[in-house]
Amino acid sequence: MIYFKIPSWWRPPAGSAGCANGPFVRIRKGYEDDKGLLAHEVCHVEQFWNNPLFHGLRYRFSKAYRLDCEVKAYREQLQHKHPVYKWNERREMYATFISAPGWVEGYDLQDICTKEQALQLLS
Repeated sequence: MIYFKIPSWWRPPAGSAGCANGPFVRIRKGYEDDKGLLAHEVCHVEQFWNNPLFHGLRYRFSKAYRLDCEVKAYREQLQHKHPVYKWNERREMYATFISAPGWVEGYDLQDICTKEQALQLLS
């Protein structure tokens, strides 16, 4: 699988430490060494390559597809140690991101996934 890491000065959206757009990965300055975050974004790149013509549209317009994508990416991220947060703390944080309203910290999935459901999906 091919992906391209974009220089940190081309920042991800506000409130995001990283993002993937097709085969391009952007990691915010200060997070370059976060292996879990990179694994999360590379997971999204893999999702793109599995369906390059329609992944972006499906992610944007299908909440069920978006939920599936994020759960897979956060599960991948959980497999990597973090210098500050323990596994259970990160799982709790990621479940909050998945179930939070809006696009700042959350993925606008609160109407199809509660925090409790997200915690189960991440286990």
